[in-house]
Amino acid sequence: MSAGPALPPAAAVQTTVSRPRILYYCQSLVGIGHLTCSLRIIEALLPQAEVDLVYGGLDAGPMAPRPGFRGLRLATLLHDEDSGEFFAPADERPIDAIWADRAQAIAGFLRPSYQAVVLEFYPFGRRRFKTEIQALLAAVRAGSGPVPVFCSVREVLVPRAQANERRMVESVKKLIHTVFVRGDPAVIRFDETFSLAPEIADRLCYSGYISPPPPTERPVRKPQVLVSQGGGNVGRELLVAAIGAAALLPQLRFVLACGSRTPAEEIESLRRLVSSANVEIHPFLAEFPRHLMESVASISMGGDNTLMDVLGARTPGLAYPYQDNPEQGIRIRKFAEKGLLHELGPADLLPERLAARILEALAAPYPAHQVAMDGARVTAERILAVLAERAVEPA
Repeated sequence: MSAGPALPPAAAVQTTVSRPRILYYCQSLVGIGHLTCSLRIIEALLPQAEVDLVYGGLDAGPMAPRPGFRGLRLATLLHDEDSGEFFAPADERPIDAIWADRAQAIAGFLRPSYQAVVLEFYPFGRRRFKTEIQALLAAVRAGSGPVPVFCSVREVLVPRAQANERRMVESVKKLIHTVFVRGDPAVIRFDETFSLAPEIADRLCYSGYISPPPPTERPVRKPQVLVSQGGGNVGRELLVAAIGAAALLPQLRFVLACGSRTPAEEIESLRRLVSSANVEIHPFLAEFPRHLMESVASISMGGDNTLMDVLGARTPGLAYPYQDNPEQGIRIRKFAEKGLLHELGPADLLPERLAARILEALAAPYPAHQVAMDGARVTAERILAVLAERAVEPA
């Protein structure tokens, strides 16, 4: 798998292309991890490009205005794991009407010409949105001509039948200029969960993981354990286990950060379980990165963005993967094999067992292994380098 061509100096990119306009498409279904990665790449692009973001998924709150940035939040469509069908929370219209509403919103939002399109995850996922994505690409071609289409995808995919992988490969060959793999091949290789990766090796580029910028200063550690549910609405069992473990570790303070969409009644039910004075429960924890750096340990669901936050904070981490999807478990296991964190399983959610695992993590030396974590910058620079080359090509 290629690490990609050598980049021209940043100044050359800046002077060759005068603020190209890039269209970015991101559709989330569970949590906000895909959106978080997309926004960090966009942040890296904005100094030298204009970006229009088309986003679908759960409401992540208003996006801060930025020069050169426009955002369109589509009517929400989510996937019901039990029925396999789409549903629209808090919207009683037929699903076909919501699809039509999204199509109309996209048509009114686009402002050609674009110099590039970036697709989050597709064609490795979001195939149920294929009609919408293909219509978007057709509209871009109609208004802007043929432009390079890039894909940003996490390094671990849910294992699929080879026939499904074959369809993904053919879509990449037909549509995608470069696939940016958010990961470090020294930790996890893309072909470990996507067997046909060698067939598109010439289009793969490991960007490194996407993480926040490194902190300029680090606060003093406090005797506290930060327990976070993440951006979704799963993981109550982890919070319950932490409440039980806290009663056995009175020397530590447990700060529980519930998911951003946890209902108020759920938070109250957790508070009723607390039996010790060393537990705080927050429906939303402001300045999460600072709390993470102040903590002596982190316990989380191990989503890819949370793991990067934990590694960046250099906080010993314990991770309990989301049990209904193997992707997080695969990543957590690989990171644990490298000594980068401590993997938790269902048996570890007994209070006595979790307390022992916390003490084990606190006693272990922090790993020396360095992980590539500058994926947003690398992705942005390579996209801009491609656009710079196209701008100087003879007509």
